[in-house]
Amino acid sequence: MDELSWEEWQSLCEIMNGYIKTQVLSTACDLGVFDVIEKGATVASLPESLGIDEYGCRVLLLGLKALQLVRVDGSGVMHNLPLAKRCLLRDSLRSMVPFVHLNDKIQHRACLHFTTALLERRNAGLDEFKGDAPTLYERMAENPGMEALFHEGMGAYTRLSPRMMDMKELAEVSTLLDVGGGDGTNAIRLVERYPSLKVVLLDLPSVVQKARQKVEALGLSQRITCVAADMFSDPWPPGCDGVMFSHVVEIFGPEKIGFLYEKARAYLARGRLFIWTLMCDPDESGGLQAVKSSLYFLTVASGEGMAYPASDHRRWLKEAGFSLIAEYDAPAISHGALVAC
Repeated sequence: MDELSWEEWQSLCEIMNGYIKTQVLSTACDLGVFDVIEKGATVASLPESLGIDEYGCRVLLLGLKALQLVRVDGSGVMHNLPLAKRCLLRDSLRSMVPFVHLNDKIQHRACLHFTTALLERRNAGLDEFKGDAPTLYERMAENPGMEALFHEGMGAYTRLSPRMMDMKELAEVSTLLDVGGGDGTNAIRLVERYPSLKVVLLDLPSVVQKARQKVEALGLSQRITCVAADMFSDPWPPGCDGVMFSHVVEIFGPEKIGFLYEKARAYLARGRLFIWTLMCDPDESGGLQAVKSSLYFLTVASGEGMAYPASDHRRWLKEAGFSLIAEYDAPAISHGALVAC
């Protein structure tokens, strides 16, 4: 009998069991394990601190040690390892805990419907969430708790995403229109990085309300203006010499992306278009983040869209009348940026 090699078996198990890593991490963040450990905890004290029994705690610790997020020293004292210290403490400046919650409560939960979405040609993951709206973004407006979870998670993701700020052409813009700007995280990072820049953030009314509160709390209302509008059907506010699509265009299919690029071309008499987007490899063979996001768009977010290769964006920009100025590649995180005029 032709048996699997050890390497083949290991590879297959890694593929089949990847969800276990997600589940261990999500549960640990739900329980606040890393915060408890950081304050000082032992193997003996942890069950009571978390409100779980010793057996459950033993299983959870098995998972966390296997993920190399925590260690236990010879006296039973627990320690967070560097990645957990940097990204998994709730109050850390680099905390990814909100995105872990988003990944678990929305993305992972909805992507369990991937087979149904393919067979029925619809974003079947929406069945997990109440409402009748045809996209996740519209449905979230009817569920304030879910919308808050989403934008807090995306804010954490955006704060830590490298390379977006490296587009040196941003320094040449005086007022940037941030289309689909979400809760304001991008706009805030931009005005902090570029002292002379002003930003006009455009998004749906329920989202803009959250962005405006965040901007006002930081005293940035003179530099960031928040406008409630539909990016497709409403006119964009005048007076900007740059347009930014950050984590926006990949949500949609080619027709809608083409429409947005054409609308940006008509809007920008003289100015620059900036695109920061998820991208797959040139031959559409990866990476993992590109695969994950594409499943998420198809299965729940919009029923269309994916992490497209850069070549698709180049073609759509050319068809819209843009000339490409610069490209910035970040393949390790399945992202890329394009600047056009």
